[in-house]
Amino acid sequence: MAAVAAGEDPRTWVKNGNSTIDYLRSMNDEILAKGGTADIARTILTLVAVGEDPRTFSGTDYVTELKSRVKPDGQVGDHVYTTIWTIIALASVGEDTGASVRWLMAQQNADGGFPWTPGAESDPDDTGAALEALAAAGISHDAAAVQNALAYLKGMQQESGGFHYGGTSASNSASDSWVIQGIVAAGDNPAGWRVGEMSVVDHLVGLQNPDGSFRYTAYVTDSPCRMTASAVPALLGRPYPILPSSAVQPSPVAAAPGVTIAAATATPASTPIPATTDIGERTVTVTDDFGEIVTIRGIPQRIVSLAPSNTEILYALGLGDRVVSVTDYCNYPPEALDKPKVGGYSTINIEKVIAAEPDLVLATFGNTEDAVDRLRTFGMTVVSLNPLTINDVLRDVELVGATTGQEERAAACVEDLQARIQAVTDKTEALVEKPSVAHVVWYDPIWVSGGETFQDEVITMAGGTNTFNSIGGWGIVGLEEFITTDPEYIFVSSGTGMGDGGYDIVYNYFMNEPRMQRLDAVRNGHVYVVDADIISRGSPRIVDALEEVAGDLHPDLFDTGTPTATPTVQSPGFGVVPLAFAFLAVLLIRVKR
Repeated sequence: MAAVAAGEDPRTWVKNGNSTIDYLRSMNDEILAKGGTADIARTILTLVAVGEDPRTFSGTDYVTELKSRVKPDGQVGDHVYTTIWTIIALASVGEDTGASVRWLMAQQNADGGFPWTPGAESDPDDTGAALEALAAAGISHDAAAVQNALAYLKGMQQESGGFHYGGTSASNSASDSWVIQGIVAAGDNPAGWRVGEMSVVDHLVGLQNPDGSFRYTAYVTDSPCRMTASAVPALLGRPYPILPSSAVQPSPVAAAPGVTIAAATATPASTPIPATTDIGERTVTVTDDFGEIVTIRGIPQRIVSLAPSNTEILYALGLGDRVVSVTDYCNYPPEALDKPKVGGYSTINIEKVIAAEPDLVLATFGNTEDAVDRLRTFGMTVVSLNPLTINDVLRDVELVGATTGQEERAAACVEDLQARIQAVTDKTEALVEKPSVAHVVWYDPIWVSGGETFQDEVITMAGGTNTFNSIGGWGIVGLEEFITTDPEYIFVSSGTGMGDGGYDIVYNYFMNEPRMQRLDAVRNGHVYVVDADIISRGSPRIVDALEEVAGDLHPDLFDTGTPTATPTVQSPGFGVVPLAFAFLAVLLIRVKR
């Protein structure tokens, strides 16, 4: 769609004799078998952009397929974003979208923004996309829903001129692009949306690399092809749907003349020197999970955690009072919710990390190599964790203990976790019959945990057999394939931060989807909810997940009451605060986009 918006013909983009349209044609069967609602809608939009008929492409009627997913009240799928994509796609082929538009407008929050799923917090990305959907459906620019959405976006613009997805994450090119397209769709000029001298257009242009691609944030290069494909239509003033005729005379939105866009890789004007701690003569050298050799002098007193799993390890070792900042997703233990925030995983706000003046930054794989390298160039002491197995988690507990001077407490924590693991495996290893198990991360489309994942290891140690072990990592399974496989037990991930009633959102799909009633697990009451936080994070609570799954699979072998909770050492001065909603795990955010 970006190519068409720029006046290019994707049919002429050929490599090894195949064009991008040839590739799409080759993926036809897989899109139908495994594609979620948003995938079907985006396929329609792509075909419309290149002048193909989505009702007959490769013998497939994508329009009828998408319309079959529209519910009587107009909602499509179970979310706001799936309905947004559907409205844009169906409007592009002249289909009636009235019911879906009415449903969408009813989801608008009191602040004027739109959420990704009903009841969740508003965010700029989905609000920008909603404005595109309303415009595609013919809603007037003067409509209250449109004006309220614009007012929300105005209030969300950052000091940089750009936009971010939410929380304290850094402004990024994806959010900029969604907002710019939404502003244009609503009849306004994004070049006039500025904070000081910087407009959202200026900010987006400032994220372009010398090779023409776009970075995700000022310090992070993430999915440059996707970021570029998002930025091109936005800068050309082309909201979705992009029709073939719209590519003839693009109307680019311009950066304000005379505005100097600061280089995104420039060092901040004032770079505080990280606080140093000189407690005794202690010096320790450790090797982190990426092979980086790091020397720590003294005992760190100001720690920034860049992942929920890291935060949980720190608190398990009684280091909560030394944690000065965490990510938007750090929601356990409850005390962590009150800590200052420094962004998300791949949207770490470097300036906020620097301002926290840490003497130790505990990073993780999801922060991206770019961000970690940037922190090190600012003189930060960074130790990165990347546990891939439960044993890796235990080693990381010891690593954090050695890094922070808590070796004894780390050893005690690991000893306790090992004893709990053995208490489970002593009973399950000798089992002759081990039921087939599927762990489902998401459902539109169906994402499952395959081999070489925490979930696969938990299933195996708990006395089950992962039905989809042959899939490396996490992968999409078609609906019919899942039904045919018919696992005896199904564990579904859920968690907070998913809107009203969102904790059971995947579970409800399995229990209410008519086609799933054919599954033995559904008929026999063997569909279980497991908190995504405990089964997906490389923290001590992965053992909580093991005990819970083992109890569900083999209640005759285990006490099926409340699993033993991984202890958290309370830090002085911190009280227990109520649990608040947190954002989705990174995986789910990526899935929906």
